[in-house]
Amino acid sequence: MDKAVLLAQFQSLLESAPNFATYSPSSVEHNVWLAKGHALVSRWKSTDAIYFASASDPLYLSVFKDGSIAKIFGIIYRAVADLEIDAPKLAGQAFGPGEVYDFFKALSTAVDSATKSVFIIDAYLDDQIFDSYLSNLPEGISLRLLTSKYGLSLKTAITKYNQQHGTLVDVKISAELHDRVLFLDHLSCWVMGQSIKDAAQLKPTYFLPLSADVAKLKLSHYEAIWNKASVL
Repeated sequence: MDKAVLLAQFQSLLESAPNFATYSPSSVEHNVWLAKGHALVSRWKSTDAIYFASASDPLYLSVFKDGSIAKIFGIIYRAVADLEIDAPKLAGQAFGPGEVYDFFKALSTAVDSATKSVFIIDAYLDDQIFDSYLSNLPEGISLRLLTSKYGLSLKTAITKYNQQHGTLVDVKISAELHDRVLFLDHLSCWVMGQSIKDAAQLKPTYFLPLSADVAKLKLSHYEAIWNKASVL
């Protein structure tokens, strides 16, 4: 996984950490967070993923709880510190007119980092989204597209994509869209200055991650729109 993307994922993970004072072995919130953490650590350093798992497994034993929590967060903070040294500054992910390939590389790297789900919101999505950005997604990834202007042109591409990848792509149409947003694994959120199909062709644009608190609010907003939207 690209270091800049991995860093953004780790930062979102830290900001969305649940309160471990209320941890219980049956807590879905804690177990989902730990699973996401292990997946990210595995992509950073496989050896540390073993330590992460060994710290997570005995959390249910009160005698080990404090030490295990300290080890879990210590691993994540070390990963963030290491990645901050090497990763390019995310705030610099702006693209001038004509820098189409650079934008493509940044967006496709982020999309390819998904392990569970991809949710793209863009009013002007067309069939090139599949060839350019979604063709390398592994089976089992939940894929949702929320669009409005060119939804009907996606139908043929959706059918062919589903046949080849064995994946059900959910596409809905809404007239309420005003942002271009990418959600990955319900963990990180990225915003774009222009629609994907035209990004950086004639005008400058950007591709930037949002903080976890803002991402959570944005996701709830678009989940509400998704629930009201029409199925393509």
